[in-house]
Amino acid sequence: MQATVFETLSAYRRGGQYKANSVFIGGKDYLALDISPEDLQILAGDLDTLLDHEANPEVADIIARGSPRILDAVRLVNVNTKQGYKGSQARGMALCTNPLVPGDLKAASSASAKTNWLTTVSTAAAANYSGDSTNVNNMVVSSLPVLAHVILGFVNPIEVPKMDRIQLIKNGDPWVYEALTYGWRAQLGTYHTPVYELKQPWIIPPGEKYYIACQYIITGDDKTQPIAFAIKRATDIIAALA
Repeated sequence: MQATVFETLSAYRRGGQYKANSVFIGGKDYLALDISPEDLQILAGDLDTLLDHEANPEVADIIARGSPRILDAVRLVNVNTKQGYKGSQARGMALCTNPLVPGDLKAASSASAKTNWLTTVSTAAAANYSGDSTNVNNMVVSSLPVLAHVILGFVNPIEVPKMDRIQLIKNGDPWVYEALTYGWRAQLGTYHTPVYELKQPWIIPPGEKYYIACQYIITGDDKTQPIAFAIKRATDIIAALA
């Protein structure tokens, strides 16, 4: 039987890779603030509920495996907010997490937010997927470092993906690109969504900046979508949608 997210996170906290009040990313230790066991259960419950309703088992497995890094992202924000994680019941500075939506990312080579995941590729070439070196995704809210993103992989719900490489540029520093092995599906066909899990999750801590570049190899419509989460204060997302 597959372990619950709580069991996975509890094992991570007991393991040798976990460092109290610290998160290691890309050769650097970042200051963090651990959350209480009660808050850990809330986070695990949020993710388990999401996975219980996740129709794509590949995506569910990626989220479950990446849950320790989601916890790390929460700890990185909590060092600045210090109110722990309360999920859907959060208020004020307490933290919650949701899957990334288009509005969380800049449009390619633009200061505006994405409005959807569709890109109509007119030229097979290197391009920006989200933001650029000038218009970065900035992990601050009202000039405060109280936001983090964690990206675990990508899905492309289209029969023929147009992208074959993707790259994180974090604080102006390009990371090694990843080759999107969308063609390595167990079965081929319209009803088997291309899914790619990053070799190591991308965590963008509070106060840092990033954009995402890619390589398009053919023209047409592409729907690359991150398997990713945003860690936010309740106060930043609690306004009514309508």
